Amino acid sequence: MSEIKKYGYSDFWEMRGRQSIWFTRNISYRMGAVIALWASRLGVSPNMISLLSGAITILSTMVAVYLGQGSWMAGTILVLGLQIGYAFDCADGPLARATGQGSSFGILMDKLVDLSSGMIFPCILAYGAGHYYFQGQPSTVRVLISILILRVVYSVMMWMKELVVNNADRLKEDRRQPTLWWKIKKMVSLYIDEPVYRFGVAVAWSVSSFWEFFVPYNGGLLLLSLIYLLSSKKEMDAMDRVEAK
Repeated sequence: MSEIKKYGYSDFWEMRGRQSIWFTRNISYRMGAVIALWASRLGVSPNMISLLSGAITILSTMVAVYLGQGSWMAGTILVLGLQIGYAFDCADGPLARATGQGSSFGILMDKLVDLSSGMIFPCILAYGAGHYYFQGQPSTVRVLISILILRVVYSVMMWMKELVVNNADRLKEDRRQPTLWWKIKKMVSLYIDEPVYRFGVAVAWSVSSFWEFFVPYNGGLLLLSLIYLLSSKKEMDAMDRVEAK
């Protein structure tokens, strides 16, 4: 009878996404490694961890809205719930890779849960925040939907650029030459780091300033999207010229 391997924290920490943005890489993935460790000992599958990630994210926002803005308990639940939900999202991949439980369906489920929960929780908070910033429900809904679509488009652009064009391997360190432009992009990327975004949204909602934060923040995201698109075109045109020689 073969011996069942006992995994340690380092087994899951080594399977983190090494090209993630700073807070995700150094904080959320550390929390995820602890979650993956306990999941392996309790026999919880990576797919279940993915589902728990979405459930914690959505349920914490629902509870916060139920308790109402201005409640310290609602704010605490929201801040912690969104961060823990994301930590679970940083646990399913390392758990699957370290224990050999990875599957194509698991990858699909992970992405579907990420996308759906990431679009649902702002909608719940917007409902709880009311229409203070944009008077009239139709305007509020249109702004919310536009912002959520923008976030999805930006995420897809980054994924296509880094994984398809640059053949980036998430499990390996970025070996590209750290030019000044590269360093600037790394610093600016902190703006869009998921735990930073979630923390900002949670705090803003808790102090009744959801729309005052949400709209300007994503206005900045639109500006970054345009800069990213233009700089990517310049970089990719240069690659085409080199290959044509």
